[in-house]
Amino acid sequence: MNDLYKVVSEVFEIDIKGIKDEYGPDDIEKWDSIGQLSLISSLESHYRTTFEIEEIFEIFTVADIKVLLANRGIK
Repeated sequence: MNDLYKVVSEVFEIDIKGIKDEYGPDDIEKWDSIGQLSLISSLESHYRTTFEIEEIFEIFTVADIKVLLANRGIK
């Protein structure tokens, strides 16, 4: 899941070493509604997948993204 951290780091312009699974909008300054859209777009592009609207609303932390990717067989 290092790729996930890389995507999060690039989207929110933060150091990859400072990312933790439990981090979400309360922990990452640029993770607001626009940041969420940018993150989803980057994830879909990087992993060549498409998230359903319901899934997007289930993302509150980096760990939530890991679960969604795992459900697609992406590790």
